[in-house]
Amino acid sequence: MTEDTRSNVCAHTLMLVCVSTETQHPPLERWLDALAGIGEAVGGDEPVTDLLNRVARTACTLLGYDFCAVFLPDDSRHALTIVGYHGLSPEYVAKVNAQRPILLDESGGEEAPTSVAFRTGDVVALEDIESMPGIGPWGGVAHEQGYRALVSVPLRRGGRVVGALNGYHAQPHHFDHAEISLVNAMATQVAIALGTAQLRASEQNTIRELRRSEEVHTLLTAIALRGEGVGGVAAALAELLGHDVLIEDIYGERLAGGFTEPRPEAAATEVMLDGKVLAHIRIDADAQDLSRLDVRAAEQAAVVTALELLRARTAAEVEQRLRGSLVADLLAAGSDVEALLDRARRLGWDLSGPQHLVALRCAGPRDRLLAAADRVVSRVSPRPLAAIHRDDLVLVWSPTAGDVAVFAAQLMGALVSAGTAAGAVAAVTGAEPPAGLPTLFRTVRGALNVADADAGLIDLREAAIDHLLLQLDDPAALRDFADSTLGPALRYDRENGTELLRTARVLLEQDLDRHATAAQLHLHPNTVAQRVRRLEGLTDLKLAKPRDLLRLTSALTVARIIGLG
Repeated sequence: MTEDTRSNVCAHTLMLVCVSTETQHPPLERWLDALAGIGEAVGGDEPVTDLLNRVARTACTLLGYDFCAVFLPDDSRHALTIVGYHGLSPEYVAKVNAQRPILLDESGGEEAPTSVAFRTGDVVALEDIESMPGIGPWGGVAHEQGYRALVSVPLRRGGRVVGALNGYHAQPHHFDHAEISLVNAMATQVAIALGTAQLRASEQNTIRELRRSEEVHTLLTAIALRGEGVGGVAAALAELLGHDVLIEDIYGERLAGGFTEPRPEAAATEVMLDGKVLAHIRIDADAQDLSRLDVRAAEQAAVVTALELLRARTAAEVEQRLRGSLVADLLAAGSDVEALLDRARRLGWDLSGPQHLVALRCAGPRDRLLAAADRVVSRVSPRPLAAIHRDDLVLVWSPTAGDVAVFAAQLMGALVSAGTAAGAVAAVTGAEPPAGLPTLFRTVRGALNVADADAGLIDLREAAIDHLLLQLDDPAALRDFADSTLGPALRYDRENGTELLRTARVLLEQDLDRHATAAQLHLHPNTVAQRVRRLEGLTDLKLAKPRDLLRLTSALTVARIIGLG
């Protein structure tokens, strides 16, 4: 207890001595013992609620009240709630506080006596509530609580009212001047004790928060020093808060952690670096349910997350530059293949055997496209070499990793569903030794250059002479070639609803076997023969001539890629 507090206690004790000797109220010894008990409680670690319960019990003992309550304003200062009490049941107090607290914004006859005392700073004494005309809504509480008389004394500290001390009698009671002086003096002492107890509680809370904050800082710093990454931050924060934690990038992609069930209203903290938002930390709880320490822990986690993301981004950028340089050299004609294979081994890729090429073209940021692709290929073994080359996503795929066309379709689906590859077109090739990769790249790039936006996946795994056409760096010429060769037949199909081009494709797939073609198309062989004659007449080609057959095959390949027919 401070020196000022002791002085105030002595002053009010002297006043109590004077008043108690002039009245029939309890003798001095009982007052001194009671005040000493309150002072001792203030000097210890007794919680504020326990202190106020002691005050209410002391008031009942010394002043003969049937029950007593200490009211304090809630955080919004819109209502007074019972914080300390004696003679009342805990269930009743909880019910009153939850359903019928004393409102401070009432006026006139609606205003409760305790609200008047708190608002005006004056003592309010009611000798018999039953005899009062026009009793307000608070009268129902009086009947339920079972009191007829009450005195409400404001608790003053530092020139302002901080609460109220209420004494209740079950029967009508006259509050004389001496009794009001005594309870007023006790209220002043209680206000001083309350202030000291609240200050002590605030200091203890601050100390606990500082200690906990230091523990959080130490834990998160250790995670950063150990290089546990964003996953380590998410796991540590979830353990600290007791809630699931999800860390995701600005595009909504999961980086670490996760929720057991989706929570649209989850509390969130932004992860900032250089004034830009890098990610969001989402906590499986409502924001109002998080304590100040919880919020501070999330903010500290955001700082560590920013550092981890910066470290990961720097490492990724270095790796992407190395991969991009390696892929560019592999796809360039005239490179030293053995030196490139050795370089690839040092970076973790074995490209010594035949390799497929996958090339994907779409709209959107290239860094986001590569990052999303890396998340997909990280689950493949052996991991394909992926890089952005000449604005396309290019992957070097080992046949031992599985079917390249199946993977390419899965990659396209994953990128489209993630919103990173709108309008994606991809092409896959057959497997060739590393020295043949430049030729494969010219083929797939030519296919992507002429491909229609709805071409989807272009399968170029079967080597054919028409693939040479795709290596020409002139998409317009390829389109003109396909249109000049097949244009009349294509227009005939459109105008008459026939399928001359489809019949030609199936016929070529069946090695010009008209009976097999008819069986696949569910037609009569004569119908197939008629369609072939119609196609030859429109295109001026004869399928019996090898030169014309090669031209038709090449034109159909280009037309399929560009979506013509």
